[in-house]
Amino acid sequence: MRLNQNLLWPAVALLFAAAVLPFLVYYTGTQTLGPYSNGGPLRFVGDFYASLAHLRVAAWTLLLGPAALVIFWRVLVALAWPSKARSTQD
Repeated sequence: MRLNQNLLWPAVALLFAAAVLPFLVYYTGTQTLGPYSNGGPLRFVGDFYASLAHLRVAAWTLLLGPAALVIFWRVLVALAWPSKARSTQD
């Protein structure tokens, strides 16, 4: 059961990064850099998934970044505030 709890938030972060984050990147880019040269938001998301298939580092960083941040945060919290069960076992 504990493993399921630890995998929930990274899985949610991966889902967010795959489904929502590309649209946020597209709209932020159009506001700051101008229109996307290849088309609209769906074309941008399609290019993002194609970049994932071609193993481009930038696309994989965008996909895995939120999950890595969640995992890093959970490790920091676990180290800074050990649970009562863990402290009684030591």
